[in-house]
Amino acid sequence: MTSPEAIFQEKLDHHKLEWSRLNKQYNFIAFGRIFIFLLYLVLAVYFANAKMGYGLGITAFSFPFVFGVFVKIHRRISYKRKQESILQKINEDELKIFNGDLRDQEDGANFKDKNHQYINDLDIFGSNSIYQLVNRSTTNGGRRKLAQWLSKFSKKEIIESRQKAVKELSPKIDWRQKFQASGLHHKNEKANPELLIKWINEPYIYNKAYNILAWVLPVITLSSVILYFAADISFYYILGMLTLNGIVLSRFSKHIQNLSLSVSDHINLLASYSALIKHLEDSTFESELLNSLKDKLVSEDKKASNAILNLYKILDFLNARSGLFYVLIDSLTLFDLHIMFMAERWKRKNIADVSLWFDSISEFEAICSLSGLAYSNPEFSFPTVSSEDYNLKGEDIAHPLIKKHERVSNSYALEGKGALSIITGSNMSGKSTFLRTLGVNIALALSGAPVCAKNFTVSELQVFTSMRTEDNLEEHVSSFYAELQRIKSLLDEVEKGKPVLFMLDEILKGTNSHDRHNGAVSLAKQLSTTNSFGLISTHDLELGKLEKELNNVTNYSFNSEVNGTEIIFPYKLDDGICKSFNASALMEKMGIKMQ
Repeated sequence: MTSPEAIFQEKLDHHKLEWSRLNKQYNFIAFGRIFIFLLYLVLAVYFANAKMGYGLGITAFSFPFVFGVFVKIHRRISYKRKQESILQKINEDELKIFNGDLRDQEDGANFKDKNHQYINDLDIFGSNSIYQLVNRSTTNGGRRKLAQWLSKFSKKEIIESRQKAVKELSPKIDWRQKFQASGLHHKNEKANPELLIKWINEPYIYNKAYNILAWVLPVITLSSVILYFAADISFYYILGMLTLNGIVLSRFSKHIQNLSLSVSDHINLLASYSALIKHLEDSTFESELLNSLKDKLVSEDKKASNAILNLYKILDFLNARSGLFYVLIDSLTLFDLHIMFMAERWKRKNIADVSLWFDSISEFEAICSLSGLAYSNPEFSFPTVSSEDYNLKGEDIAHPLIKKHERVSNSYALEGKGALSIITGSNMSGKSTFLRTLGVNIALALSGAPVCAKNFTVSELQVFTSMRTEDNLEEHVSSFYAELQRIKSLLDEVEKGKPVLFMLDEILKGTNSHDRHNGAVSLAKQLSTTNSFGLISTHDLELGKLEKELNNVTNYSFNSEVNGTEIIFPYKLDDGICKSFNASALMEKMGIKMQ
């Protein structure tokens, strides 16, 4: 079986060759346009000097047609050339992601929430994050949808429907990359579908009387201009009509200006959505979810791609208006009013569908992102979502952000309400990484994505972590108090009644050893009586004695080996309390002379 890396490289090479071929055509047609223009200019001068009216007429008549054909061909080649360039970039990014280089990928840092149950501790967003590994979205809506799936878990039925969709799209690499490229042709970082939807949902600015005037007044104005030249009527008739037209335009000038400002940064977004939707309208699917999303885009009386493209053309007219020449044309024809009323009629006709269209595209993009993850990582597996509560188990679980050749996998199981794993271990032995490994795979599993494990089972639950509590000088909060606030949030979460999987790393590390031990024991006993189960990592070996005091408490550990000046970390999860310690060896390695 050909590896994903080889396929990405093959596609990259192919698109480079195609771009080179199309670039030659592009340059040839560009030269052709210049040649045609000069040829017709020479012919026109020649026929004019020779007073050959017949030849001059044919030249003047045929030039726009011939030149227009060349322009049309040039634009088509330009689009294809850009498509090949975009596909090159997509495969270059896929190769980087495949090899663990996420530096150039969007990090989703704007989706961070310091009070969230788990996203900060598990590197869901930010530098070297799960979001960078997964995201292939091209629109803000798609990026936001994926962020929602990774931040808020879904029900079993929804997760399983996404899995089916991901399994269907995963092998369709050409389809997915063309879909992704469609959205990148008109990419604009400022574009925001929510602002467009806000404008669409605003009250209609439509007046029947003014709509009639928008047609009648230009006819009278243009007629007065014609009569001025043909029948020598007074120029004051024209001046009067222009003044009346100006009064009518001023009635709507503020709304037209607001409309222009509201949509100017978002017009390209419409072109992207139209291209994405057209790609979907021309496709067939098997999974129920994909077909239901497609059905939102196509109805018997209209296609969403055509409707959005029509709005794009209307607003593009509005965006392109400028200069004194346009002011004159507008004064004669009330063109601004016609554009505004066209936009308002579009709103009235499509307002019920737009949000559905945009949301459908966002969901398609999120599914394609998960499909890209699945394709690039054939060793990943699709998890089982258990119907039973308090269920977590997996075989050969590893962290997806660790490079493939460096990953160390572990098998693990935790089942039952109140179940607790206490993980002891020496410094740098892998305790924190193991907690994050479980956490990120659960986040992937409950979003509908495959996980970095041979097999994986998890029930519907809420993950809650406390790993990276920091002090806040601005709010006068110490790291210890910040951790207490985090634990308070955990206790509030378990009171909601939904099963919670907690993961606490180096619990109560900001206080003395006596208070830390008593607090950790008390918290563990309290949590064992709530709607929760989880893991606590600690250096406190005494905490392991809870295995004898409480039901469903199991000790695990990460050990290390000291061989002379070398410390070996196998990063393997062992049964029982930690039996090896390396703090002294680490301190000596850093230059501290131990007594």
